[in-house]
Amino acid sequence: MQSKRCGNSMITRPQARVNDSAAPRVLSPRLPRSGEAAYDTWMNRDLIQPIGLKSVLLYPPTVRLERGRLTQLYSTICEYKAYSQFAFLPDGARLFNDVTTELRLGPDRLTFQERIPANQSSYGVVRDYERMVDDFWKQFTPGIFVTQEVVLEALWPLADGAASEFIEARFLKIGRREAAGLGADCAGIGLKLVFPRHSPTKAVELRIEPFFRDPKYLFLALSTQDVQPIQAPSAAGERVRWVEHFLGHEVADLVMKHAAEP
Repeated sequence: MQSKRCGNSMITRPQARVNDSAAPRVLSPRLPRSGEAAYDTWMNRDLIQPIGLKSVLLYPPTVRLERGRLTQLYSTICEYKAYSQFAFLPDGARLFNDVTTELRLGPDRLTFQERIPANQSSYGVVRDYERMVDDFWKQFTPGIFVTQEVVLEALWPLADGAASEFIEARFLKIGRREAAGLGADCAGIGLKLVFPRHSPTKAVELRIEPFFRDPKYLFLALSTQDVQPIQAPSAAGERVRWVEHFLGHEVADLVMKHAAEP
């Protein structure tokens, strides 16, 4: 599915998120210079703000998406999730509010995408996702989900200074100045870590970049692909919660470890 892009994200971030005075900030001293207090003295993992969740579940193309049952599914979901619009597609249906918040059902896949409002946790979004997958399973009985992809995006505010400076100082030996040797100014440099076999059936990809719409934020994007088929809808939610936990713990630990190094 194609979606609008803004800055780093596949999921459009409202402009108010980074300009609104209510956006979370950390009241701490400026960015420490060499020999001064380490970054980890003011990086707070509790301020990591999820901004978007996407999941794609593949099921056998033999599942029949009959329009009457699609309408019934929409009615069931609207009891706990307020999708304002419902549309039949030539090969399925779409429940949506806008391009960043939708549930799309196709001949072989269920695609969920949700923009998470500022200052709101991902808990409610993941809970709704689990209920939708369960309701779909009950309505259409696919019997199996063949593969699953999950993308969780988040912002991590820095107390002061720019995320580009933080990444270049703590992770890289090349910065924007060196990159400008390619013939143009470089807006920022990020990291992409690829783990093709994080486990025998799971691939993981992590991006750590400046958030180009507000330099005081790190942008984090954690993607997974599970190729082990599952035969229970609850397993899909467990995989999303794994991503949520991994970003808030292992990924945060990695960033803070490098922040603490002299």
